[in-house]
Amino acid sequence: MIRKSRSSLSLSVLSSSTASTSSTKSALSCRSSFLASTILASDPVEGWMYWQRDEANAHCWTKVYGVVQNELLWFFRGEKTARNLLMQIAVASVEESGDRQLRIVDPNGEGLVIYLVDPSMFSTWRQRLQEAAEVTSQYFDAFEISVKDLPRNSIYRGSLVSDRRVKKRTRCKVALMRLMHKWRSSLPPDDRSTF
Repeated sequence: MIRKSRSSLSLSVLSSSTASTSSTKSALSCRSSFLASTILASDPVEGWMYWQRDEANAHCWTKVYGVVQNELLWFFRGEKTARNLLMQIAVASVEESGDRQLRIVDPNGEGLVIYLVDPSMFSTWRQRLQEAAEVTSQYFDAFEISVKDLPRNSIYRGSLVSDRRVKKRTRCKVALMRLMHKWRSSLPPDDRSTF
């Protein structure tokens, strides 16, 4: 656990953030974090797990390679390279949701569930994710900022919200296509060719 006074933490954060403000828009800023720039960074915990991509479908699990370091959790398709990155979120809270399952919530309030393949690593992952949630909380306390005030490219916004937004748009698009197809099929054959 990090024991640093709030005022000294805020000063060190503010002094390092002014130097990195211009680089937040660069691609490298996706990998930087509040903890890495201000305090000693922790070693990552990584391993294979299953991610429930669709919370409405209990059978929709995707095998991913997860890495948690500092306040960030990344999901990769395979080996951890930026090209294989599926998801990046800042961890705001974590709780057990079943046997070897953890429910993780990001600062936006979006949640996801993971199922750990290795049962011996469950307590390690839970502990590290709880530490990540504490670091995220320290970030918001240090800057006295809310999620709504963050820029769109902030690592604390993560990619979970945009992933869910795209899925919602895709579902709407599919529904509209079905309606249009149904409407076309209800037209007389002569009128179908004009649309």
